[in-house]
Amino acid sequence: MDLTFGPEDEAFRAHVRRWLREHLPEARRKARDRAEALSDAKAWQRKMYEAGLVGIAWPRAYGGQDASLTRQVILNEELARAGAPPLITALGLDIIGPALIVYGTEEQKRRFLPKILTAEEIWCQGFSEPGAGSDLASLRTRAVEDGDFFVVTGQKVWSSLAQIADWCFLLARSDPDAPKHEGISYLLLDMRSPGVHVRPIRQMTGKSHFCELFLDGVRVPKANLVGEKNQGWKIAKATLSFERSGLAGVVALEQQIARLVRLAAATGRIRDPITRQRLAQVYIEMESLRYTGCRTLTQQLRGEPPGPVAAIGKLFSSELRQRVMDVAMEIEGVYAHLGRGNPRALDRGRWQGLYLDARAYTIGGGTSEVMRNIIAEQVLGLPRGT
Repeated sequence: MDLTFGPEDEAFRAHVRRWLREHLPEARRKARDRAEALSDAKAWQRKMYEAGLVGIAWPRAYGGQDASLTRQVILNEELARAGAPPLITALGLDIIGPALIVYGTEEQKRRFLPKILTAEEIWCQGFSEPGAGSDLASLRTRAVEDGDFFVVTGQKVWSSLAQIADWCFLLARSDPDAPKHEGISYLLLDMRSPGVHVRPIRQMTGKSHFCELFLDGVRVPKANLVGEKNQGWKIAKATLSFERSGLAGVVALEQQIARLVRLAAATGRIRDPITRQRLAQVYIEMESLRYTGCRTLTQQLRGEPPGPVAAIGKLFSSELRQRVMDVAMEIEGVYAHLGRGNPRALDRGRWQGLYLDARAYTIGGGTSEVMRNIIAEQVLGLPRGT
């Protein structure tokens, strides 16, 4: 495992830091409404793309820079360290884009990849269903062949950004008689198609990041099939491994822990030995997560896919995030119930929203229970549970 970056990569890191210092302030302006926020988010990604900082490890033929994976990792780290706004096409960049590069047709790559990079098209994910979340292979959305189309009927849930998405990558059962891990196809759905209905889900934070997606006889051209018919489960597993790999989450946690130390100092709780012990523990765990991420990155640099080992990082990072937020609530004490907008809230009430959001990290991208099963069966070689 390699824990260092070479001189050229460190020079790239310095370049990214200089660019962010110059351009990040304009990206932080407060939008007046959702429409302006969306326009600003697209403009920020477009500016980054024009600077050669979006999809840098993607092939040049599809708008990328053909740079090394290490430079993509460095870029993600620096964006997290600077607190830059998330890229609006994150799902496209992190999941469907890499999947298309590996499994897509040449026509699909040329049609979809450039517009992901420039934020011209936003993607959402149609995997989970009301009865198929942790057990995704139990999905019941159907895709029935009709000439040059698949007719898709069913329901999806927890589809992030579906209310603003232009396209959706989804799984549908195309052979109901096959075993549940077979007979599933991977389709690209135009969200403007007749029969597509989106209903936002109000979360406990008050936001509506997730949506329900209802598909009523939606016609999807067969040209939008990724890979072979009935082979979607294999592609989905690879898709999820792309989502679970990376080091940017470590940097985000590092920034949160540093701010947590400042909160403890400001409240005087830093003098409490138990508080100091809790802070030291989450810092140690964050460093352990960094080494796990380096191990996964080293695998990828050797030409190996992230594979099931990425599940370790996903499991540990999502549960560590919850532990960090638990420490934040302990430090705030009686002020922990005061959120944004309350004049007496500590640190402007930022930790309350993060605490609630942290609950979702052990669900999205695969629940902790699913991650433990993957680790047990595919990493440790233990027998499947019954």
